[in-house]
Amino acid sequence: MGLDYIRSNTGKPWKKRWNGGLDRLKRPTLFDLSITETSHSVTVELAPGTRLNLGDTCIVERGSDEFAVTMGLHPVGRIRNPNSEISAAVIAGKGFIEARVTHVGLFGDTAEVNFR
Repeated sequence: MGLDYIRSNTGKPWKKRWNGGLDRLKRPTLFDLSITETSHSVTVELAPGTRLNLGDTCIVERGSDEFAVTMGLHPVGRIRNPNSEISAAVIAGKGFIEARVTHVGLFGDTAEVNFR
């Protein structure tokens, strides 16, 4: 009786309605497994008196044993003991990369930047 009731009270047969559902399942969704560019975060020690806002763009440059972070011609901070990921990104970028500020520390002495 359940299947007869569904067929009599709906305009479309059960089979066609389910086929539309299968088509919807094949479309990409919020949880699609395709992976885009990888993004990495690193903590920057800010210079005294430096003010950064979320979304600001900085340049990370190669230094002697640490990386310098600048905005235009103004030094912003430094990255001590850089990991291999940021070192590889800077080498691939011919000595510098662009990074975006994603978080500023509570006391304003550190910030996190994302780079690709």
